[in-house]
Order: sequence, then structure tokens, then C-alpha cells
Amino acid sequence: MNFAHVHLIMNHIPVVGIPVALVFLAYGIFVGNLSARRFALLVLIGLAAMVLPVYFTGEPAEEVIEHLPGVAESFIESHEDAAKVSLVLTLVSGALAAVALVFQKDDKKGRPMNFAVLGVAGLAVISLAYTANLGGKIRHTELRADGGAQVESGPSEIKKEDKDND
Repeated sequence: MNFAHVHLIMNHIPVVGIPVALVFLAYGIFVGNLSARRFALLVLIGLAAMVLPVYFTGEPAEEVIEHLPGVAESFIESHEDAAKVSLVLTLVSGALAAVALVFQKDDKKGRPMNFAVLGVAGLAVISLAYTANLGGKIRHTELRADGGAQVESGPSEIKKEDKDND
């Protein structure tokens, strides 16, 4: 197992986990279930912590795959830029969840905090989905807008296959 493998395994946890936690949080808010809210907030705090090793295995994962055929630096750079935004949004949602957890018994302060967590974590989900999609394009050429055009292993240039040579 190498860093690319570790990165791929770990990145699925926040991408799937945060939307599930948001369902529990929304349920807890709208039904008034304190246990569901606490559970969701604790999960969001844990997932925010989990996003750190995901982010920090990205660079070593790049070192493993950047010279492989079909890998373009432009796809890696786009993924890295989006990952920074996802990291910040996920960490902020985790920090807000921690603060919201403190105020759960005080409905006057807890309710607005819960909605703040719901909003920021919702943005994190969108950002994480976008980041994951860009990450998939690094090695899954079928996801690319060019429909799987061949990528030169040298400079990050995309060229269409010459169909006349068949």
C-alpha cells in the first residue's frame, strides 16, 4: 500500500460521512431530538479531524502518480486548489459543531448554532463533492470533459486520438 492508496481510501470517509451527519442533524433540529443533534455534532467534529490526514496524504499521493501515463498536472493542480477550500470549510464546520455542542441545552443559543453548522457543513459537502470529482478525473479519463482523450506523459497537454490512422 502506498500514499495514493491511503489517500483514496481515506477521502471517502468525509465525502460520505458529512452528508449522513447532516441528515441526523437536520432530523434532530426539526424533530427536536437532542440525542440526534449531539450525535451529528460529534460525528462532524470527528470528520473534521479526519479531513486533515486526507489532505496531508494528497501531496505524497501526487508523488506516486504524477509520472504515470495519462496523468496530467493540470488535473492534479485543480484538485489541490479545490481541496484547500474543502479543508477550510470542513474544519470550520467541525469547529462550529464543537461550539454548538456546548450550547445544546440552551435552545436560545443552540438552535442558531445548529443552523450555522447545517449551513457551513452543507457548503463543505458541495465543496467535497466537487473536489472528489476533480480527483477522480486525475486517473479516470472517462470523467473528463474531453471524453477520455489521451494525455501525453510529458507536459500536461491533452491531444485527441487521430482516428484517421486506424
